[in-house]
Amino acid sequence: MRLFNFLFVVLVAFPVAFALAFEAGLLDDYVDENLIPAEPFIRAEIKATVPPEELDLAVNDALDTGEYEDALMYAEIADYAGIALAPETTQRLEDAGTLLLRVSRDTGSFFEGFLTGEGSDTAGFVGAITSDLTVVGDVRDIGREGSKLVAGEDYSQLILGLSVVGVAATGATVATGGGALPVKVGVSLMKVAKKTGALTAAFARQLGDLMRKAIDFPGLRRTLTNVSLTDSTATRRAVTNYASGINLKPLTPVLDDMAALQRNTGPAESVRLLSRVEDTNDLRRITEMSGTLGVKTRGVMALTGKTSLRAFKTFANMMRWLLEWVWAIAAGIATLLFGAGSRRVVRRVRRA
Repeated sequence: MRLFNFLFVVLVAFPVAFALAFEAGLLDDYVDENLIPAEPFIRAEIKATVPPEELDLAVNDALDTGEYEDALMYAEIADYAGIALAPETTQRLEDAGTLLLRVSRDTGSFFEGFLTGEGSDTAGFVGAITSDLTVVGDVRDIGREGSKLVAGEDYSQLILGLSVVGVAATGATVATGGGALPVKVGVSLMKVAKKTGALTAAFARQLGDLMRKAIDFPGLRRTLTNVSLTDSTATRRAVTNYASGINLKPLTPVLDDMAALQRNTGPAESVRLLSRVEDTNDLRRITEMSGTLGVKTRGVMALTGKTSLRAFKTFANMMRWLLEWVWAIAAGIATLLFGAGSRRVVRRVRRA
């Protein structure tokens, strides 16, 4: 009886009390959230709240609209949570992923992204980022938006500012042997998000405030007034000289988070996830979430409505997870008992 009481306290009472206290925030000052793995809780919630039919529907809807990467994402979530898709759904997904179809889609998207700085899929976003990493995209956008600034017309201060920061980051990347490359990547992704409408109004305003701390726009206008913005070489030289005096510190944490989000999820997904970012705190939480879920992040958020790892670490999910272990242990014990009983019966029959 004492052994049972001890096991009950250690295996049931203590975990339950801990989960309730953690969910209520009573342990925030004592327990590092990262010490508690999120994945068992995430899997438990998906299994309990997302029926297989919903994942089948998500995959097929994505294929119907030509969003192959979304279909893959939901298929990965199903595999992650141990949920079987219908055989016909799996076959349809395999058919859509044939090499010829993918090469045809990706080639056109890449060049569209490279030339316009916009994209709708991974290949398009990679093309847009490539043009920025070679400074082609930054100079193109400075010529476009800078001409409007000089003429006194409406212009995108965010696109122009990000492009100037991109030129500055390019110089810093060369000077530091690649140390500023995350900033450069973050700039490119923010520009793509702005152009494609993935950037929320609230986050765009916050970025604008940070941009004005980094860049003297009246000074930039004076610089651009003295340059022929149709001459890309002259534009690049003038902006490079101007950009050497830019203060990147206000923007660096945000752009580093954006670069980390891209490493975790890929360029296309990182841009799409910005549609759920209202401020820099949201960006940090989603970046942390992507470190665990990778390309599945957006799909898990859509299916569960949760936008942080902390949101999954609940008492309910802990009970679901524990019940899985209880069932597994019970099944194991039953198998052992049944096996032992079967062996005894066989021995008796042989003796008889």
